Amino acid sequence: MHAHATNSNRNHQHSAGFTLTELLVVIAIIVLLIGTLFVALGSASKRAQRVKTEFLLNSISSGLAQFNTDFGYFPPVLGTRDTGSNVTGFARDVVPSPPSTDQNWYSYTTLAEYLIGYGNRGEDGYGIVRGGPTGAGNKEAPPFGIRSPGSDGCWGAVDAMQPSYAGNPAFAGYYRARNPSRVAAPPAVGATVWNSQAVEGRVYGPYIDTIDERILGGLTGFDASGRPTIVTADQLPASSTTSFDQLPKCILDYWGEPIAYYRAPYAGTDLRSSVAFAAGSGFTGFLNLGDIFVLREWEIKPSDQSVGVADTKGDTSSSAALKGASFALLSKGPDRSYDRTARRDTGEFNKDNIVQAGK
Repeated sequence: MHAHATNSNRNHQHSAGFTLTELLVVIAIIVLLIGTLFVALGSASKRAQRVKTEFLLNSISSGLAQFNTDFGYFPPVLGTRDTGSNVTGFARDVVPSPPSTDQNWYSYTTLAEYLIGYGNRGEDGYGIVRGGPTGAGNKEAPPFGIRSPGSDGCWGAVDAMQPSYAGNPAFAGYYRARNPSRVAAPPAVGATVWNSQAVEGRVYGPYIDTIDERILGGLTGFDASGRPTIVTADQLPASSTTSFDQLPKCILDYWGEPIAYYRAPYAGTDLRSSVAFAAGSGFTGFLNLGDIFVLREWEIKPSDQSVGVADTKGDTSSSAALKGASFALLSKGPDRSYDRTARRDTGEFNKDNIVQAGK
């Protein structure tokens, strides 16, 4: 009896503990589970960012469609023609459509400028700048929204330019040539008296219902490779002499990259025009958005297959829907990169691009 009890007690003590091997196995299982959990959370986060970005692109597309309904044209491509203007006007000049292939003809600033309405009375005819001079503009708050850009699509910068630029076609469409009220002697864009400019009429927009400050960036310039340098409101250094309100704005995707806006070609600064080429003219340049390599899908459905300009790899595969689109929006996706030279690039940067096209 005693021996049996002793053996039972020993067996109980042995079963109550863990050997070193068992402990290592348990630890390995826990580490594996934690690793799996982190991978799953990372994948879920990427999926959530993609879903939110796709939703944002859909919202922007709806805003562009409404803008076209209101004015009869889509916003122009804004770019960096005017290197001599101050930071406020940087990247906000109307860029004429390219006469030949140009894979860089797109805008980072058009969407915030036209769909949200970052600007003041001297820029888009509506709104005030916080801390600006007092005057008639004080009644116009909040600052989001625009007055009609007019038939020229850029607040008089073509058909009613600032007097100092009038008669000089080289400045047509320039930001600093804007004259929203079409008056004979308007205050210059950026002048201290801009807020006294009298502009009346209907206020349009904003064309995006929810304006989340986390998806708004200020464009401070471009690096040597042409990549935009962006800051958000909380990233601008306290020592900066430029306020966030002064910077041209970009709408960011949920990876913090600016969304690019592409538009079907127009002739010069005439936004209502379309670029047409005679059959057999031999022109092989930029005819439509299907010729923009980075917008072409990585995998094109056979039912949507079309032929376009060959990329640097000789690939002419394009999308019929894209060729008929009036505009397109591009997010670089989770890798935050793309290759503008080829549809299916060697580094596969374009594989995760998110493209939204519309008519």
